[in-house]
Amino acid sequence: MMQMTTWMTWRKMALLSGLVGALIAAGIAFSIQDQYLCSASISIEKQGGTSSQAQQTLQQVLLHVLSRDSMTNLVKDPALGLYKAERQRLSAEQVANDILRKHLRVFPYGGADTGVRFRIVFSDPDRNKAKLVVDRLTAQFLREMFSAPDGSVMRVLEGAIQPQMPVYPNRLAIIVIGLVSGTMLGLLSLAGWRRTRTYAVMTMSLPRETKSFVDRQVAGGQYRSAADYVNELIRADEEKHK
Repeated sequence: MMQMTTWMTWRKMALLSGLVGALIAAGIAFSIQDQYLCSASISIEKQGGTSSQAQQTLQQVLLHVLSRDSMTNLVKDPALGLYKAERQRLSAEQVANDILRKHLRVFPYGGADTGVRFRIVFSDPDRNKAKLVVDRLTAQFLREMFSAPDGSVMRVLEGAIQPQMPVYPNRLAIIVIGLVSGTMLGLLSLAGWRRTRTYAVMTMSLPRETKSFVDRQVAGGQYRSAADYVNELIRADEEKHK
């Protein structure tokens, strides 16, 4: 009795490669630190002025609040405890410039005829630190505006609220991408393998006596293996039918 089978079918490859891709993606996804995002919204009103004047005031205040010294002081502040691991190998100035600024954004998002609104956004793996930094920057903006001589008024429209859920990474999306990518790569690999493959894989079930006969034929030195013996028989039969 002989049964011809293929070693790998399309369905098996899609299942196997998709599973491997999903597992690799899951490993990557769960190795990425959570990032909690916190924000606050502030407005600057220029009494008797215009929104463009309020924007100029905002730019002047930003120069002080987001200066190198100010950012370095945030990193050095023991009450915040930012980037302790990075501080072991980098100076506070480097951490402030290369890391802190990547996770901090201050941008205008709208305004009125005499004012401008802007938002402070900061992300960190620690939800408490994310809120503390936004609170600290909000207080710095208020102090700067309090000492401003141009009559501008700053109001906090939306204070910082401690985030409850991380915004990054989206682990489910990463795993789905790994699943789809692994499946596609596996199917493409199988297609390429089948194009270049010369031989099909054959599984044989033989009675014990027949198996012993084949083994004796191989042991006689005429064939290198049972596969060579079967190949020779098939080739002979093919020649006979030509």
